[in-house]
Amino acid sequence: MARKIKRPKIQIKKYFSSLKKNWQAHRRSYVILISAVVVVLLLATLVIVKKNWFVVAMVNNRPITSIELYQKLESRYGKDVLENLIEEKLIYEEARKQSVAVATTEVDGKIKEIEDQVGGKEALDSLLKAQGLSLDQVKSQVETQIIIEKILGKDIQVSDQEVEEFIKNNPTAKDLGSDKIKEQIKSQKINDKLQDWLENLKKNAKIAKFI
Repeated sequence: MARKIKRPKIQIKKYFSSLKKNWQAHRRSYVILISAVVVVLLLATLVIVKKNWFVVAMVNNRPITSIELYQKLESRYGKDVLENLIEEKLIYEEARKQSVAVATTEVDGKIKEIEDQVGGKEALDSLLKAQGLSLDQVKSQVETQIIIEKILGKDIQVSDQEVEEFIKNNPTAKDLGSDKIKEQIKSQKINDKLQDWLENLKKNAKIAKFI
């Protein structure tokens, strides 16, 4: 008669209790490990699905990464671009404080003026393409300029004497008409005030730079 082999009994309750204790003892390590695995999987998925987020060009099968591009751009233009972004945020913040708003029709009107100056919509599109700019970027710049004009220009007056002086110094401007000349003089006065105004905004703001 064959001898019956006794199989060891697995104490399920004790086994899970041991697992629980082990988890509690090393919980932080497990969480970090799981998080790291998830991040790696997500990055791997992104590299496959959104390759252009990481590789911006290939040269003889060698990649140029977005990080390389960013570092190069930052080293060449980083400070200037950052300064412009800071100023832009301060301008819009000041606009909110003073309840200054810009309507879409105002921006479109300025764009139409630019189109007329350069020879029409197609001419403007070609000009923007040559400069690597989009119409939305120009509209954003125009909106910012209108905000500046509304804030700094509200207390600026242009006298008839100033118009006469302007025509005297610029005889060809006479054909523009008084209103256009006043606009030009006002714009110049705004530009004269702009830098000091921006510096004052920066002085009174909390700005932390990390590059």
